[in-house]
Amino acid sequence: MQSLRARIAKLSSKSSKRSETKSETHFVALGRLVNTHGVRGEMRFSPYALPCPTLRVGVTVFLQGKEGDVRSLMVESVRPHARCLLVRFQGITSVEQAQALRAMTVTVEEQALPPLPDGEFYYYQLIGLPVFTTRGEFIGAIAQVFFSGGHDILIVQRGEKEYMIPVTEEIVRSLDIPGRRVVIEPLEGLLE
Repeated sequence: MQSLRARIAKLSSKSSKRSETKSETHFVALGRLVNTHGVRGEMRFSPYALPCPTLRVGVTVFLQGKEGDVRSLMVESVRPHARCLLVRFQGITSVEQAQALRAMTVTVEEQALPPLPDGEFYYYQLIGLPVFTTRGEFIGAIAQVFFSGGHDILIVQRGEKEYMIPVTEEIVRSLDIPGRRVVIEPLEGLLE
């Protein structure tokens, strides 16, 4: 059985259908607890993508530390604050208790993710997918995905080479998560 750390992937605000595999619990990282806020146990949470609709009152999250230790807590409150969210967990009532949670990664079970409309996907679902050109040439595997402000960007790696592929209709011709394959039509200079 895989460790929790091996099963964690980054999450985005974009999305698609969830995995149909029921035999193994999969965890998705939402972001990190970066610091305490106030003296009553509230924490500053930096999500990997805003908004973060998964982090809501009543959801059980799994906090993972750098040493691999895991702790489950229920979200008691969550509210926006600047470029982060302020989160309070059930049972964490002092700044000292909150300090022990600093730098922990906040994860949830995959089934806790909100359902998504057809054609949308979570970024974590793309990590590791092979990318091919429309001519069948292997480009590499997706190592990272992020939003650039205008559209999503796929970071595709193959050995020492790294390509930034914009997710636009003109370039990405098919994105098949269940079939584990992405096909692109590279514009001139894109793969140089």
